[in-house]
Amino acid sequence: MLSPRGSNAAGHRGWYTVKCRICARKLYIGSDVVYYCPKCHIKYSTYFCEAHSRKLHRRCPYCGTELKLYL
Repeated sequence: MLSPRGSNAAGHRGWYTVKCRICARKLYIGSDVVYYCPKCHIKYSTYFCEAHSRKLHRRCPYCGTELKLYL
């Protein structure tokens, strides 16, 4: 049996990539600082880069909840 290769492999960076909801910058979980809204991130996939979380004063623009650091 062959091991998975390319984007199906567990170590592929695509498994750990999210996009900033405002600027669509690719964020790599584990190497970049990623913020998320605890209420909206499952339904709307709301992840934010560090720059836009500062600009939003660490508040979600959709529901007003405080943004959390994704660890």
